[in-house]
Amino acid sequence: MASAIDISGLTLNPKESTEFQKFVIEKTFERPEIKALHTVYTGVKMKEQIVLAGQLGLSGVKGGACTRVSSGAKSVLTQKYWEPAGIEDTFVHCQADVNALFKAYFDKIQLYKEKYEITGSDEEVFLALMFENAINPTIYRAAWFGDTSVAAATGSVAGLKAAGNIKFFDYFDGILAQIFAGVTAGSIERVTINENSLNTVAAQLNLSSGYAVQIFEEMWAKADARLKADPEAIFYTSNSMWENYRQYLQSKGENFTIEYTTDGLSQIRWNGKKVVNMNTIIDITSQAYFVNNTTDNAYWLPNLVVLSTPMNLPIATLNENDFNEMEVWYEKKERATYMAYGFSLDAKVVEDYMVVAAY
Repeated sequence: MASAIDISGLTLNPKESTEFQKFVIEKTFERPEIKALHTVYTGVKMKEQIVLAGQLGLSGVKGGACTRVSSGAKSVLTQKYWEPAGIEDTFVHCQADVNALFKAYFDKIQLYKEKYEITGSDEEVFLALMFENAINPTIYRAAWFGDTSVAAATGSVAGLKAAGNIKFFDYFDGILAQIFAGVTAGSIERVTINENSLNTVAAQLNLSSGYAVQIFEEMWAKADARLKADPEAIFYTSNSMWENYRQYLQSKGENFTIEYTTDGLSQIRWNGKKVVNMNTIIDITSQAYFVNNTTDNAYWLPNLVVLSTPMNLPIATLNENDFNEMEVWYEKKERATYMAYGFSLDAKVVEDYMVVAAY
């Protein structure tokens, strides 16, 4: 049927969204509750000593004479140091650089100064939300993947996909870097997961049924009795290992409960110990930014398990509230809005005998 209106001479565009509230923001993850995974020490301002006191050892010798006897037992003291790094970022937004046809903002302005100053606007709220979402992963990325020697991957060596990302990882040696060093030194027990060395992602993730249980058993056999006895011990696992264990339990018809927490973590139990899925911390970072080498471009350690305790994998900061604080201000001379955050952070593997790693 013909139309009585000829609109061929008009420029027709889809209707633009004019409300920031209608923007669909790419999904991010809730920041897992830090204290569920790590003991948090606050008030750490500078290089600060951590004293490790060894047990006395054998004590108690035969006595009974008038003169008291001494076994000579001593507690040997050793040390590590907190060395918190300052981590910060500043976001600069100049509204004048935004196309004036951007209706979500410019349709709302009523004063000339609002062409530049977004204070109190929906756009400021939107940008603050986006910036806050960018802050949250930084704490865990630094704590787990921090590495002062991090480098870009080569044709035969694992590393970052892009050398330009070094600045987002080289704050200090984080938990994984310390574990790798301990394994090399022979002070931390390791179970080898051979699939990690395969040259395709599909092969790396093709784990046999019950493979995670096999790894847990091998780790348990290597674990120090004090680690086994600690009621707070946790298996921190990559998603592949956690899912392999879950699927195994279901295939065997085992009764088990998955605890879905409000902070993005899911956990089940093995041998009475929590098995925590660290996919929102470990997998997302390792798969997005690391590669096994630039020849294969497979994953870097996609199958990973760390058995330890929150007390043995602590983090330190000057003030925990800094993790949630953000400064926002408008600079009139520059006609720019600034958003900034900053905090101090360090992470430690305190006692090597309280760790078993599988990778």
